[in-house]
Amino acid sequence: MTFKLSLCTAFGILAGVAVADKQEAARDAKKAPPTGAASWTVFRGNHALNGVAEETLKAPLTMAWKVEMVGPVVATAAIGDGVAYIGSQDGDFKAIALETGAEVWSKTLGDVVESSACLLEGTLYVGSGDGHLYALEAATGKELWKYQTDGEILGGVNFLKHEERTLLYVGSYDNFLHCVDAATGQKVWAAETGNYINGTPAVADGMVLFGGCDAVLYMADALTGENRGQMEVGSHIANSVSIRDGIAYLAHYGNQAEAYSLKERKQLWVHHERDFPYFASPAVTEDSVYVADRGKRVYGLNRKDGSVKWTFRARRSLDSSPVVSGDLLYIGSDDGRLYAIDRATGEEKWSYEIGEAITAAPAIAQGYLVIGAQDNFVYGFKPVHP
Repeated sequence: MTFKLSLCTAFGILAGVAVADKQEAARDAKKAPPTGAASWTVFRGNHALNGVAEETLKAPLTMAWKVEMVGPVVATAAIGDGVAYIGSQDGDFKAIALETGAEVWSKTLGDVVESSACLLEGTLYVGSGDGHLYALEAATGKELWKYQTDGEILGGVNFLKHEERTLLYVGSYDNFLHCVDAATGQKVWAAETGNYINGTPAVADGMVLFGGCDAVLYMADALTGENRGQMEVGSHIANSVSIRDGIAYLAHYGNQAEAYSLKERKQLWVHHERDFPYFASPAVTEDSVYVADRGKRVYGLNRKDGSVKWTFRARRSLDSSPVVSGDLLYIGSDDGRLYAIDRATGEEKWSYEIGEAITAAPAIAQGYLVIGAQDNFVYGFKPVHP
């Protein structure tokens, strides 16, 4: 009897410690991030999906922490207020304190989570393989509402603030792009396409731009969903389009990276060097476009004409979408490494070997790079020399 009581007491103590640890993590998460620290609120870092971090993270980096998930991690984290939010392919979704790697809260979202969450004014919006778009309270993970589609939601969520209303945009495997009221979870409009929508929609110039498995680049009015034009690409688009200065940049399964003028509805240039498809989304800066293919190559292209500035070769396929931070380009690879590449020369400046494939894209904000891998872990990196 005494032994049983001791066991019960021990379990009670352990439970109390676990609760205390989560409470401490929650308190840590509420600490203000460094002054001037930017957030990473949507996939690729901004509405136009440019893949450019607002802050410079200098290599070499050191691994600050790693957190185990239930399944492989292919989603990109959202980062804000000292917390990273990310899900796995087994449907678990976690809030992780950036400074410590401690779990703030966790939740199961019905099915596979490949969707990159959108973080907006204390609320997370994330899609699931169960066909729902979820709204969660960022501080606690409490479900606020869920919106149902008739297909899997594997791409990320984007948004637009218009007057007193915030609109959310997400694609589904039901062949529709859905526009949802962020406050209520009610449908505003839905635009039909010819096949699955796998990527995150870009928002720019009053339009929502996206591609899908029907090989068409669509332009929909952001407020009404009205068709503002479309362009035949010739092969399915499994990733996201990036918009800059009225030009759409994309890389698709037809083994090409391309640029299109949205005003003139015409192709401006094509990059086609080798017959390997693109699953990774492009990163776009003022003068360059960075694309990574499944043939182990990262290309630095001239944004004006698509000419090749340099080529970087990884050891295996590249599905991770590259992210620009200062003079460096960060990208994961199926060879299990996280690379930092010099943006001017294409030379490797640093790498870290995780050991399992990295198909997720990095998120960079508040002094950290956060990335998931196929080994079921999420990793937090920070500079060795801040």
